[in-house]
Amino acid sequence: MRDSSYTLSEAHSPMSQAERRRGFTAIWLLAVMTVGLVGQGTVWAQGEERSMVVSVLDSSGAPVEGLAPTDFVIAEDGTEREVLRVEPATTPMQLAVLVDTSGAAAFATANIREGLEAFVSRLHEDHEIALVTFGNHPRILVESTGQIDRLRDGIGQLFAFPDTAAYLLDALVETTRGFEQREAPRPVIVAVTSDGIDYSSQSARRALEGLRANQVATHMIVLQNQANAALRASVNDGGEVADHLYQRDLMLEQGPKETGGQRHDLLVSSALVDTLDTLAAILTSQYEVVYSRPASLIPPEEIAVRMRRDDLSAQGTPVRQSGE
Repeated sequence: MRDSSYTLSEAHSPMSQAERRRGFTAIWLLAVMTVGLVGQGTVWAQGEERSMVVSVLDSSGAPVEGLAPTDFVIAEDGTEREVLRVEPATTPMQLAVLVDTSGAAAFATANIREGLEAFVSRLHEDHEIALVTFGNHPRILVESTGQIDRLRDGIGQLFAFPDTAAYLLDALVETTRGFEQREAPRPVIVAVTSDGIDYSSQSARRALEGLRANQVATHMIVLQNQANAALRASVNDGGEVADHLYQRDLMLEQGPKETGGQRHDLLVSSALVDTLDTLAAILTSQYEVVYSRPASLIPPEEIAVRMRRDDLSAQGTPVRQSGE
């Protein structure tokens, strides 16, 4: 009993109360430190990493390798962001090659086949490629694949259809919808088109909105021809056909600019082989540029990339985040 009563009396002694006060103080300090750490965690969470796939070219149009973070400038709505690291872009591409098979492209069929044969041979091992035609409405000729035999068979089936128009914008919208459904992480479109008549039902605005929303890098190769130019001139005086041409031309101009792609205008179709070869070299020499940005519920309206060196140029496509 003595031991018990002694214990109880000790619990109410001045020394015991001091110890209890120290205990409460320690708990309070721990709570303050915990809140502080949570607060710091909130601050840290306000920064996030984003990335762009970037092509860098020299003054001759050739890809440039071996660059460092200090060579790049990334800006969101005009505000520069810190570039954290730069590395080769290794995420496999999902390529859709769109080919004009309208009557206006008949003069270039042999060169188209030759150029695409070399293009897919260079890319098929590490990337998936689909072949889509858009003469007399869009049509998937070869589903997305890395099998070279299937791609070669599809290229061998490329023929121009006489007395048909192109449907480039329709093909762009449908292809982009396919990328969206597949949640393609690195989608790329390469369109080979004539400068003939286009009867797409979709507008350039609709096509551009889809390309930007799904971060689709879009490259346009335009095959020019005197006969097509004369035909365009004859209908370019207003009316429905003229509006279709305006929409197609707007897409050719703005599509590459707004998606980090390129536009090539070829006066002779024989140049297509070298153009596609150069494009394949550019696509396989791209960088992934990772940068830091403040976390925000509102995405930036514009993300731009440029080089600090005046002798280099850059085009970039933001990488779509999972869940976006």
